[in-house]
Amino acid sequence: MESRRDWTRLGRAIRSAREELGMTQAALAKAAGVARQTLRSLEAGEDRGRIPPSLGKVESALGWPSGHAMRTLEGRDEPPAPPAQTRPPYEGMPLRVIKELTDGQVLDSEVVDLTKPGSSSRLVVVYMSDAPAAEMDPEQLRAEIEEWTRVQRAMRRIAENEPPNVNEA
Repeated sequence: MESRRDWTRLGRAIRSAREELGMTQAALAKAAGVARQTLRSLEAGEDRGRIPPSLGKVESALGWPSGHAMRTLEGRDEPPAPPAQTRPPYEGMPLRVIKELTDGQVLDSEVVDLTKPGSSSRLVVVYMSDAPAAEMDPEQLRAEIEEWTRVQRAMRRIAENEPPNVNEA
């Protein structure tokens, strides 16, 4: 007889682990190589008739041991603690950056490799909003996403030494 699968329990465990790691749904979906909608569905605890192949990918991206998601789904195991960080998350950052990172909601982020020969520079951009995305009206959210997309394209062109696109300015 098949054991009862608690998709809600698994969804809470995935969301909790993701948040403890400081990841957005988009970042975890990207790290796992799954669609954002797939991750959203897993976190929502939607009942499924079968085990999706994406479950192992999400489990791995969270740093969980193999089989842990299934044990959680079947109520046999609690999620492990996320990997310990080697240093505090804000160590070495200026106070004004720490303040900005702790005010508002992170909507997305981008890491642009600016490495030139002999350099190890990276540009990290965190896109934040004072209002949570869930509280924005659809038009406001669309405008925010369009602006963020424009900024990401411009950053990538800079990193690739391409001339700016005057139509996006």
